Amino acid sequence: MLLFSLITDKVLSPGGVQLVELFEKGGALMWPLLALSVIALMVFFICLWTTRSSAVLPMRVIAPVETFIRRKDYAGLMDMCERTDSNFTRTLRVVMLFLQRNPRANIDEVREVASAEGSRQANSLTRQISWLADIGGIAPMIGLLGTVIGMMRTFTEMAAGNFEGVKQMQMASGISEAMITTAGGLVLAIPCMLCYVIFRNRIQKRITDMEAAITHILSVISGQMDRDQRLGNYAQRAITQEVISSPREDDPYN
Repeated sequence: MLLFSLITDKVLSPGGVQLVELFEKGGALMWPLLALSVIALMVFFICLWTTRSSAVLPMRVIAPVETFIRRKDYAGLMDMCERTDSNFTRTLRVVMLFLQRNPRANIDEVREVASAEGSRQANSLTRQISWLADIGGIAPMIGLLGTVIGMMRTFTEMAAGNFEGVKQMQMASGISEAMITTAGGLVLAIPCMLCYVIFRNRIQKRITDMEAAITHILSVISGQMDRDQRLGNYAQRAITQEVISSPREDDPYN
């Protein structure tokens, strides 16, 4: 708290001017900037929560997922996916639902479903951090608008032709308003863009890890499908061989 007070008094409010006074001198456009700063703070904490490792790809569930698939316990796997909510388990749940409803589906169809749902989950993550980029782009524009309004006031006073006394103070007030709104927009935009870059890199890493995990699970499913197909072919050949080798009752040569 002491460090924040020193920064506020010496850096953010030079000349002994407090932040509240700067806010008031910035004019009406400081209120939209304040609203955007509150929204940006909320988005920051939401992104911090939703992009953590356990929310995207909980590593502890990968081994149990393999076990459930090898045992063909799809009901147990669905129950685990519902209890462990994450982007990875949501994608896996959609794949399992597809397999349950389409037991004769091949691995290419399963991969297509997994790819579509994985893309949807990735878009849900990137859509959240896009708010930070939007705020980072809007805030300087609001500050620029405040600059234009402040300079308009200044030149209006200059056009009146009287620069003595109160007129000089009014002209300085217009310039001050222009500078304060510009600074306010930049102070909001720079941290938003910085957080956007950090979260974007973080999400890209999470998505890459999730894609690798899904690819591994699909390889397990593919191996299980191949095994079931081989067993089915073997059983079919055995049944066919038994039918051919067994004597028929109406065979006159029997």
